[in-house]
Amino acid sequence: MKRLLQLGLMAVLLSSCSINVLNNMNASVGTTFEVLKQEVYGGWDDESNLIISKQSELDKLYKELNQGDAPKINFETNKVVALFMGQKRTGGYSISVRKITVNGNTTTVSVKRSTPEGNMVTMALTAPYCIAIIPNTEKVVVE
Repeated sequence: MKRLLQLGLMAVLLSSCSINVLNNMNASVGTTFEVLKQEVYGGWDDESNLIISKQSELDKLYKELNQGDAPKINFETNKVVALFMGQKRTGGYSISVRKITVNGNTTTVSVKRSTPEGNMVTMALTAPYCIAIIPNTEKVVVE
């Protein structure tokens, strides 16, 4: 009897987990991205964004950032966005992709910028950047 009760409880738990996984998958369809590289040091001195639509452009960027060989990307279905925060006088800064929204032929990249806000930080020049794979659409907006 005890074993039957345990099996029943396990079945209920497993079925509820699978429902939540399916709901989360449906919520993120078409809005996924993958971070290729995110660093605090080594980015560009000026704040900027770069949309890359060719492997040769990505190879050039990786070489410029001294990151070795760039990963091979399927640019028929993807683009790459590179976000540069610019040079900062201390540590504690970072830049990343918060979320991606696809609406028709436009991909919107929401950027997350973090600052030290008065916390103790390293005294070093930093240049945070983030490189991510995003869906390929005609237009890309970075906000």
